[in-house]
Amino acid sequence: MNESNEVFLGQRKSIARFNLDTQKSIWSKNLESTPLIISTCGENILVQSINSWGTEYSHQLLNAQTGKEVWMTNEIKTMIVPQYHKGNIFFISSKGLVSKLCGSSGELLFETQYKKWYQPKCALTVAKNKIYLLSKKRSFLVDSDSGQCSEFSELANFTKNTLTAVYGNGIDQMALFSVLAYAGAAGTGDAGVVNAGAGGDSGGGGE
Repeated sequence: MNESNEVFLGQRKSIARFNLDTQKSIWSKNLESTPLIISTCGENILVQSINSWGTEYSHQLLNAQTGKEVWMTNEIKTMIVPQYHKGNIFFISSKGLVSKLCGSSGELLFETQYKKWYQPKCALTVAKNKIYLLSKKRSFLVDSDSGQCSEFSELANFTKNTLTAVYGNGIDQMALFSVLAYAGAAGTGDAGVVNAGAGGDSGGGGE
């Protein structure tokens, strides 16, 4: 987005790019579901929505300037904390898998299991063009092409306390409140957060 006084507004089954000075929409678009999280991805926005029954999720990439749909998928079964790296989207799925979406098509390129069920959950973040899975006890590096996760011994037990949030410096802009959605999903269930604008780089929590 530019420096004008504009925000993205999600409402029931619709989204709009809105100018607060003129109080008029630059564009608006009807959706099948209701947006809960809006985050920026380069020149696009990622809109995460849920249906009226709260049973189905949709993830939709729209051109931020025009509102035109780039792609939409129903394959992701939860709200996510998206990490943008080289035009693609990385996240931890509801099954605890490291996942990669193609930024141009929305195709799921890989899902990788990085730990056993009894091991601590890691937080995925991007820093200095590297994808990390961080936790108090164990950390991993993720190959951005294959999804292969290699344990990174240099970051084993690098912190004394359990991680609750991670904020990377190598990713594109995203909604700050997405972190709250992650925290809710990790605790008592999926959390819905409406965000009217765009924040900076962000991450998720882990052990």
